Amino acid sequence: MDFLKKANDLMPVLREKTVRPTSGMPEADKLMREGDCFLLDFGSHFVGHLTLRLDVKRPGDDAADAPLAVEFRFFENLCEDTGKPYTGGLSSSWLQVANLLVDDPYAPIVLPRRYAFRYVKIRFTTNTSYSVVYRDCFVKAVTSGDEALVEPLPEGTDPLLARIDKAGVLTLRDCMQQVFEDGPKRDRRLWLGDLYLQAKTNYYTFKNNDLVLRCLYLFAGLAHEDGCLSSAVFHEPVLKKQSWILHDYALFFIGVLADYYRATGRDDVVKELWPTALRQTEIAYKAFLDAGRRANTDLYFIDWCPALDKSCAALGIIVSMLKEALFLADIAGTSEEKLALKERIDGVSPALIGLYDKSLSLFRGVSGQLSIHSQMWAVLAGVLDAAEETNVMRATLKTAMVDPVTPYAMHYYAEALIKAGLKDEAFSLIRCHWGGMLERGCDCFPEVYVPGDREASPYGDVTINSFCHAWSCTPSYFIRKYQVGY
Repeated sequence: MDFLKKANDLMPVLREKTVRPTSGMPEADKLMREGDCFLLDFGSHFVGHLTLRLDVKRPGDDAADAPLAVEFRFFENLCEDTGKPYTGGLSSSWLQVANLLVDDPYAPIVLPRRYAFRYVKIRFTTNTSYSVVYRDCFVKAVTSGDEALVEPLPEGTDPLLARIDKAGVLTLRDCMQQVFEDGPKRDRRLWLGDLYLQAKTNYYTFKNNDLVLRCLYLFAGLAHEDGCLSSAVFHEPVLKKQSWILHDYALFFIGVLADYYRATGRDDVVKELWPTALRQTEIAYKAFLDAGRRANTDLYFIDWCPALDKSCAALGIIVSMLKEALFLADIAGTSEEKLALKERIDGVSPALIGLYDKSLSLFRGVSGQLSIHSQMWAVLAGVLDAAEETNVMRATLKTAMVDPVTPYAMHYYAEALIKAGLKDEAFSLIRCHWGGMLERGCDCFPEVYVPGDREASPYGDVTINSFCHAWSCTPSYFIRKYQVGY
């Protein structure tokens, strides 16, 4: 089956709108030359292509006699404007800087590259015999999300949750391009872990189900030789799978497919993608057996948390996604495949239950470490009864342990609290965690958030962080699904 052709047939149309800055524009008659700069604020986060219009002013009637040198610096958040040398581990070319020599300063200056930003700092960097005057600036903002389909929250919704929802919708909107990108500033890749959470939120907001299906086809069409799915897909400049293998991400293909079916009822899609989904269970289970009935944690992401013992969380993900596969098997699987899945669930579950410390009502990693990650994934795996799950999550709320550092991991913490019957506690977490991002001046939700550390970055420099990141959008899913705050 040509999954890539099916994906191409679902290429979305990008919606475009023109947006101008709300503040920061120079006065209409201000003459600017070398060293002059100004900071435009577009009032919110957008993704698109920038155009700047200037007038040339020179004594007499002479024309501009040299190119105009202009530096553009784009910021999603003002914390990126540090003025310090970059020290991060990722390529500095992801920093949103453009230095242009403009041969015709009379013509509109149209930047060819797409940028993700709220703020743009414009500086004139070399001397010329003429000055320039600001006339206009605008961005052609693009997204494949149709904002008209996002239903407004009811009047009287809790004001903080309404603000959090607005930021969640904005985060998802600007990550919806030709695929569900992880972040429009940096990477711009389709990651399976991000897709799992973006798709959940999409069903309650933009309802662009064809974009979810396109992404499923892309992963299925770019599987590795052994059938394992890549953790990510490059959709530009060339379509290519990423070589990095993460078993939790590969297993989340099953979760995305199950959620897609729940949202659309399309059993034909489940049937055509079932062999791909089933193959992920076979690969993950074999790796579990090969590791001595433990998770090979080198093959699991879980979170950007340093020194995290991933062993328990990884087992929880395996069991959780095996159960989702069993759900799909009722639609597309054979009796033999159902039996094999039940045997895999029965094979992994005892290893997970073996990490349960009944005296504490908490799960430990194989090292003995207590982490929120272990508790949330063990509960989501459903290996305990409902009363014990509630005890685990109540104990989690009261016990000091290793915390998540990403909103991605925090999503599953909130999900586990809800599964354990602690919905009020889950929404207190959402108010505190995602509300804390708003207090830091975020328009949309960032890749990493540690309440006590503004410099937190898995890459060694906060300026390379993504401040509009797909995996952080899910408060809108929780608010709209459970209708809390209405």
